[in-house]
Amino acid sequence: MVVVQALTIPPTTTTTTTQRIALITGSNKGIGLEIVRKLGSLKKKRKDDCKDENENDNDNENDVMNEFVCLMGCRNEKLGREAVQELQSQGMTVKYVRIDLVDTESIQSAVKYIEETYGRCDVLVNNAAVCFNDPTLYGKVPHTPFDKQAYLTVRINFFGTLALTNAMIPLLQKSNSSPRIINIASSAGRLSILPSSKRRKEFSSNTLTMNELEGYMRDFIKAAQGGTHSNEGWPNTGYGVSKVGIIAMTKILAREENENSHIMINSVDPGYCATDQNNHQGFISAERGAVTPFLLATMENQFLSGSHWYQEQEIEW
Repeated sequence: MVVVQALTIPPTTTTTTTQRIALITGSNKGIGLEIVRKLGSLKKKRKDDCKDENENDNDNENDVMNEFVCLMGCRNEKLGREAVQELQSQGMTVKYVRIDLVDTESIQSAVKYIEETYGRCDVLVNNAAVCFNDPTLYGKVPHTPFDKQAYLTVRINFFGTLALTNAMIPLLQKSNSSPRIINIASSAGRLSILPSSKRRKEFSSNTLTMNELEGYMRDFIKAAQGGTHSNEGWPNTGYGVSKVGIIAMTKILAREENENSHIMINSVDPGYCATDQNNHQGFISAERGAVTPFLLATMENQFLSGSHWYQEQEIEW
């Protein structure tokens, strides 16, 4: 793992003049919930410029307010609203927004709500994902054959995330406070999982287009369904391929958007975190996994885009 550069810890209180709007998907538990908790705990000075010169500079309850309005994009309404209630009881400004990455209507409705309510979005954290483990989701759902796993995983993790991102970009472009997209990836998405050097070159090409990437992802699904994926240079993991796609997507979007706007777009490997996704077998806490996404969402005075990160360090893919 080659480190390129590192992130720094932001102040706990900022002086921005308006609340920032952040949408975090898959945020009713695990890493997503911890990202919301960190963003929701960040404070900003209230009407700092209007203080009397003789007023005490020490902050009090009336001097600070929440920096972020956190929109918790969750598929399960019951769990989403329970998480919202918990964080609201802790004084955070959070709201529930239904988002199911396989439901185009839910994506459209969520984007419409955000546009009509806030007029923009400042931070998008694409965290929602599914991972079929063995036994399938640790016995939480019936066994799913690999061909179906590949289809469902790539459809949700890659194509669903791409659809939401494309729908949200116009709202991010309306932000005047350094908008950014943070895509939660995984070590399972490292290039080395692709057994074919041809595949690795295709995914890491600096000229790869989104249309080409989408075509490769469809090729994997088709090969998995036909049982020919190994012969065609694909690994035996739908989750891994979906996360390779997420990192490649990040780099393509960063290239495209940097030509047209000021959106920072990065991907993060949060590490092997103990979450429901792995039956809490991970050796890193979800809170620790949320640190780098939080820093990328809040860093100031730097423009870093198209990079892949692990524990505050930019790393080679």
